Amino acid sequence: MARSIAGSIKNVVMGILIFLLLISLAIWGVSDAFTPNSSDAAAMVGKEKVKLTEFDRSFRNRLREENRTREKRITTKEAYNEGLHREVITQMITRTLLNLDADDLGVDVNSRDALAFVESLETFNNELTGKYDKQKAAELLSRQNNGVTVKKFEEDVYNELRLDQTLSSITTGIVAPPDYGKQQYKYMTEQRKVKMITFDRNAIVPPPDPSDDELKQYIENNIARYTAPEYRRFTLLRMELAQALPDMEATDEEIQKLFDYKIRVGQFGTSETRSLLQFIASNEDTANKITAALNAGETMEKIQSDFGVEAPIVFEDILPEATTDPIVGEAGFELAENEAKSVKGSIGSSWYSVQATKITPAIVPTVDGEKETLIAEIKQNNAEKFIYEAQDKIQQGLDEGLTLDEVALANGVSIASYDYVSRAGLNQEDERLEGLGDFEGVALDDKILTEIFTSDVGFEGDVFETTKKGIAAVRVNDILETAPKSFEAVKEQALQNWHLEKADEALAKLSQDVLARVNEGEELDVILADFPTGASIRENILIRASRVEGVSGALTVQIFDARPGQSFYGLAANGLDRIVGKVITIVPNEDVLVGSIADTFKQQAEKLLNEDIQQAYRAALMDEHPPRSLNENIERVLGINN
Repeated sequence: MARSIAGSIKNVVMGILIFLLLISLAIWGVSDAFTPNSSDAAAMVGKEKVKLTEFDRSFRNRLREENRTREKRITTKEAYNEGLHREVITQMITRTLLNLDADDLGVDVNSRDALAFVESLETFNNELTGKYDKQKAAELLSRQNNGVTVKKFEEDVYNELRLDQTLSSITTGIVAPPDYGKQQYKYMTEQRKVKMITFDRNAIVPPPDPSDDELKQYIENNIARYTAPEYRRFTLLRMELAQALPDMEATDEEIQKLFDYKIRVGQFGTSETRSLLQFIASNEDTANKITAALNAGETMEKIQSDFGVEAPIVFEDILPEATTDPIVGEAGFELAENEAKSVKGSIGSSWYSVQATKITPAIVPTVDGEKETLIAEIKQNNAEKFIYEAQDKIQQGLDEGLTLDEVALANGVSIASYDYVSRAGLNQEDERLEGLGDFEGVALDDKILTEIFTSDVGFEGDVFETTKKGIAAVRVNDILETAPKSFEAVKEQALQNWHLEKADEALAKLSQDVLARVNEGEELDVILADFPTGASIRENILIRASRVEGVSGALTVQIFDARPGQSFYGLAANGLDRIVGKVITIVPNEDVLVGSIADTFKQQAEKLLNEDIQQAYRAALMDEHPPRSLNENIERVLGINN
């Protein structure tokens, strides 16, 4: 919950920062240089560190968000292979650059604005008073946002407002000339007719299997792929909400109090709403005549004609306070359905004729009808409070020098020692520690794994919040460093990889040879005859703005850079097959750009101008504060072994 609160604030700036991510490759072009005293950094921005712990937290949060939108959950390593870590560190570097620039410019904001924003969040309101409750805010943030304090949260809000002010001068007021939109439209809708051959692995002759000595040398040359990860043996103190919930109770008094609160704030039931007509009259006499006509069933059109008044104001399914004049709402909610009444306006000499055209009665639930929901919420709240209080007691014991075993015994909390586990949550037999029922295993809790693999050996760790809103503390008992796996253990995998690389090399050479034949004037159909298997030919009409099935993005760009008669070659979409082809014709779009389409492309042109300006801005910042990614540290904290 608190994370979503922080996210709503960050949207102010991150909507702008997304444009800057388009040049993230500029960062990865910088070498991963060694930087003294940077073992706790994910990146360096000039002399400023992007802290490794903050990167890890951001990566885990981003991965959880990603998994919520996918049908199949992806692991940390799969997310790493997809480049999720680059997205996260790019955003963090961008924010660090902007903060440094804000410091240089002396940008400041009123801290009262940040405080006012925090106090306006309904999540932190007291259930009884309906007002901001600092104690409740502290409890929520501590439980649900990895121990963040109210002060730290206020600082985060302050920083977001400060970044927004820094960026505002370069992100507003950009207007593109109309011709820019037209050119963008022509560019995006240009068509190209191409002819191309796709070659797969069946087009080449696979080599025989390598000898064991050759395969061992291949493994040695790619040793990182065939190295066992770091394993850690540890002791874990842990209490989850699922453990505390069965012991929680809900009294009748608590049930009634929560029910009354939910009725009062509109979370249960619905209030009565009404649809009203409001005629505005110049005096009381006219208002009374209109009212009489309404009560007699006259139509609105006849009333307008007979009395020379404007069309009435119509309110559909509203609460009393939704009317333009409060007196209208009060009067309208006193009437029977279809009844009309004259009332004097709250201000000035205006008179109104008000009619209630529809009444939708309030729906008021009973305590018994909502009892199950109320009990579940009360038990949940009590369990969270119980764990919050237990966290303080356990941390106090650790601060006083007690061991995890001693504080667990003193507070009735479960504690267990685990044999060696990798950063991916696998034991040495590659079995995942997934747990049972509601009590999820270590492998499913990234926060626990992070603590295990960022803690030093032999120290009693501090209490932290688990993914399921419980609490835990860790002591690392031993570490097995990374080591190469045995030849027999990796032989099958290495053989598959060896053949895949050989196929890639052979397909690359084949496509280059075919390209040379095309450039010498040989027709694609003639070339195809030399490949009875593993090759297929096709003609396509390509549109720049659309993806081409089976063609990689890089090759699509190459095709649209080519002239008629010019050849091209590159990877297919699967990353292994090769494509060789030729551009036959270019067909420009001659349609006239009008209406909403013209507006859309004009907006796109303005967006591109905006991006150009921001790229120039960021390039200047990067010159002043050169960023360096520390990939070894990132892989270490994520438990990645490539």
